[in-house]
Amino acid sequence: MTKSTTNVTHVIFDVDGTLLDTEIYYSMANQAILNRFGREFTPEMQAQMMGKNGQSANEWLLKEVGHFSFSCSFLLYCYLKVGISDQISPEDFGSAKDAILAKTFPQCQALPGAERLVRHLAKKQLLRLDVPMAICSGSCMRKFMLKSVKHRDWLDLIPIQVIVVGKLKHWFSFTSWFPVPPKDPSHVLVFEDSPNGGKAAKAAGMQCVMIPEPKFRRQSFDLGADKVLSSLEEFVPEEFGLPPFD
Repeated sequence: MTKSTTNVTHVIFDVDGTLLDTEIYYSMANQAILNRFGREFTPEMQAQMMGKNGQSANEWLLKEVGHFSFSCSFLLYCYLKVGISDQISPEDFGSAKDAILAKTFPQCQALPGAERLVRHLAKKQLLRLDVPMAICSGSCMRKFMLKSVKHRDWLDLIPIQVIVVGKLKHWFSFTSWFPVPPKDPSHVLVFEDSPNGGKAAKAAGMQCVMIPEPKFRRQSFDLGADKVLSSLEEFVPEEFGLPPFD
């Protein structure tokens, strides 16, 4: 999917599911805890939680998670949206999940093409072909350090690493961390994998490259992403006015 694009002057990376393959660990941890209550963690729930900070995501899940109930009258299964917030608090759910993630996050791998792209843009900065980069993540700093422990050599090439709490409601909120902010949001390129993150970028007037899981690919097209890729290996920098790969 290709659209007419404006030359990019600034780049923002999401982390989970964009640079690092961590979404599978979130899903596994959520399911492990929901098993205690006989509930299933579905792709629809994953889509709603992606892009939210941990506390907000946990609160949403405990209210929304449902279960299947068999109806003898109609001989069918019905999905009932009955939360479990009366059985476990968001804080206790978060603590249980954090204990699981503390063991699994250090195992996470870089997603295909992620390290190559970051190193490429960092190299161009050294050559004064300046493309300021930032990481924008809803993950707390402690979790970010756990998941990035094997990848600091290239993630540290991104000089601005921002932990976001709550929602960014204006495009300048996304870019005020840059020493020289962009003059217009259309010159900012956001790399995202989540529908929520993509919506936020487009609502802010920025360009957005989506690298979604296959099950969220249709949503990525529907929200108006400027490019939808299977992996960052497919990214062509010059399509956005960025220096080409060597």
